[in-house]
Amino acid sequence: MSTKTDLIHSWDLNNNVTIYLLNSIEKEWLSEKLGGKGRSIGEQFLHINNIRSYWIGKVGEKVDLKLDTKYAKDKQQLEEALYRSSKKMKETLSVILEKDVVKGYNPHPIAFFSQMIAHESHHRGQILITTSRNGLKIDKSVNFGLWNWNNK
Repeated sequence: MSTKTDLIHSWDLNNNVTIYLLNSIEKEWLSEKLGGKGRSIGEQFLHINNIRSYWIGKVGEKVDLKLDTKYAKDKQQLEEALYRSSKKMKETLSVILEKDVVKGYNPHPIAFFSQMIAHESHHRGQILITTSRNGLKIDKSVNFGLWNWNNK
């Protein structure tokens, strides 16, 4: 495989892990916040989607894939939005990796890709902290599953 192909595949794995986490969350938990402050669990997923939309529009094609906050409690809408924005991000990554330049972002495409993955990983961590600190019993296998990209 080429580096570009490997990176695009890695983006798919990243999105699959995010969807895996969303599917492991009970619908009733989506409104839970850490200490009653900040973004709710559903808003964390919404934020992941909306930041993808922001960056796609900044460095690639101008499209609006943002999801309104009223959908932060709707797992189906969140999942569909994450799949749509992931697909568009793959297209965007493919173009910038091919051109080996990212307009509106420095230093280079691999750093851009890395920042996108790091951002989403951070928010998956925030979601897990919220479940843990709020006493929401997520199966321990989910924690391990987030790191098992072989099966995603």
